[in-house]
Amino acid sequence: MSQSSLPPQISPAAEAYIWGFPLASVHRTRLLLCSKNDSGTMNHVDDLATPSDRAIVVPNNDTLYSSAWYDLRHGDLTIDVPPMDHPNRYWNVMVLDAYTHVAYVCRRHHGVRGTSVQVTFDPDTPPANDAGNIVTIGTPTAWVIVRVLVESPEDIEKARSLQRSIRVTAPLSHPTERTARAGRPTGIHKAGAEFFTELKSYVALDQPALWHPKLSAEAQAIVDDPDSVSADALAAGVEEGDKLITGRNAAGTVHKNGWSTGRSATGFDGDILKRAAGAKFGLGGHQAIENRSYIVQSDATGNRPDGSTPLLLKFEANALPPCNAFWSLTAYGMDMYLVENEIDRWSISDRTPGLVYDQDGSLTLTISAARPAKTNNWLPVPAGPYMMGMRVYEGHPAVINCEWFPPALIPDVR
Repeated sequence: MSQSSLPPQISPAAEAYIWGFPLASVHRTRLLLCSKNDSGTMNHVDDLATPSDRAIVVPNNDTLYSSAWYDLRHGDLTIDVPPMDHPNRYWNVMVLDAYTHVAYVCRRHHGVRGTSVQVTFDPDTPPANDAGNIVTIGTPTAWVIVRVLVESPEDIEKARSLQRSIRVTAPLSHPTERTARAGRPTGIHKAGAEFFTELKSYVALDQPALWHPKLSAEAQAIVDDPDSVSADALAAGVEEGDKLITGRNAAGTVHKNGWSTGRSATGFDGDILKRAAGAKFGLGGHQAIENRSYIVQSDATGNRPDGSTPLLLKFEANALPPCNAFWSLTAYGMDMYLVENEIDRWSISDRTPGLVYDQDGSLTLTISAARPAKTNNWLPVPAGPYMMGMRVYEGHPAVINCEWFPPALIPDVR
């Protein structure tokens, strides 16, 4: 598989760091979450994400989550999804392996009439991601994430009921245990040379599937035996690799109207640098075919967004986000977590109560730190620099194929 986004002169230690970053991120997340809730047991989060939720970066504020960690060496899982309450109810079950390859059991594949699917460990067969009743996973470690849309504040109880009715059944022999933490997933780059010792322990748990990208012989030697090179070389490789992950070349990224999104609709394929960046900045996030995410880079004047400068986002009546499910706009601090604000609103969407459309059917949203005169269409943001993303779920072909983009953010001079 191609690793074409790596620079030609990359050191073996940096290559090994980039290759191993998703695995370390998954296992650090597993150890963190399973220190609070037993492995093999579904943990239901009964409310939408808030600034106090800091286990996962860039969380959405649209769906209720349930998640659990399983070891498929103990046998297959069965995922049972009941019929939904109406045809428009969005639901999704994502299954990730230890290297962030994704399999979907979702509304796109199975509709809203209910389904039952078997999840099995099969390192020879990549996930098919279709409407079949067998899902293959490439590593023993499997992270199952359930999402159910909350359609309005009044809908929360019904959404909770549906959330809990999606059941994941493991063999009776599957262990339920708490784990010790191994450091925050967001702090992997601080591990220095010790990263490679940690990585070796994770590889022992989860060998890469046969179809996972291969390393160069020199990088593989470091993964197999970190002591084969000096600690200084390993630490330098971590620093080099993390800089590449953080500031990776925009090849494969599409830019328009001051927004960016990844070109791929179905994952990172053989590009280990893009996979590592996905793990660093959006672990557990959807593939674009399920939910395309756009990240704002600049406003219409070319400036980076700053909450001290109010901005407007206007969707013309015939250019609202084209999708079969829903869309939302969410603001984050520069640390990629939600930020407190005076009205406890962290996202704005087609479901926001009281949203006011213009007379011609267009929709204008205000993005600012200062409270505007009317708050119906206001998304509060931090007073300084911030991050903001738009999600479009079950997008139409124009979204999936990167033809539709959000409009440019315009400074509010009203």
